[in-house]
Amino acid sequence: MITRKTNRNRFGARYTRITALVILLGLLLPSTGSAAKKDHSNLRTRHYYYQAFNRRDPFKSLMTGSFEEGQTDLVNIYKVHLVGILSGGIDKFAMLEDSNGIGHILKVGDPIRNGNIISVSERSLIARVTLYGQTSSITLNLEGVKGKGE
Repeated sequence: MITRKTNRNRFGARYTRITALVILLGLLLPSTGSAAKKDHSNLRTRHYYYQAFNRRDPFKSLMTGSFEEGQTDLVNIYKVHLVGILSGGIDKFAMLEDSNGIGHILKVGDPIRNGNIISVSERSLIARVTLYGQTSSITLNLEGVKGKGE
């Protein structure tokens, strides 16, 4: 047991000497933090310029004229038909098309005229519509598409 105790003391003494040497070298050597700051400050003094030479301004809008932000009309569920269902992750989106050929993409919770979308499944869309105090459920199904096993 005595030899083990002395070996531990030797190792502890070596560890203490190495630690003292590292601390002493750290104090004697110049710090590298100031050199890093100098390089960083040199990067900030460089200036870059965009030279157009008969080119258009890249930040100028390509569209001209005045723009009016108007409120878009809500989708009338009675005048559209279901074209497709997009599924991405958890959410599903219903693709609708009206009689004018204008497409609309709706998801659960989106407002429609006199109601909102309740559910979008793989082959159908369910909307809740309230007219004159009466609430009804409207279901739009995909037409001409066969599901699995049909």
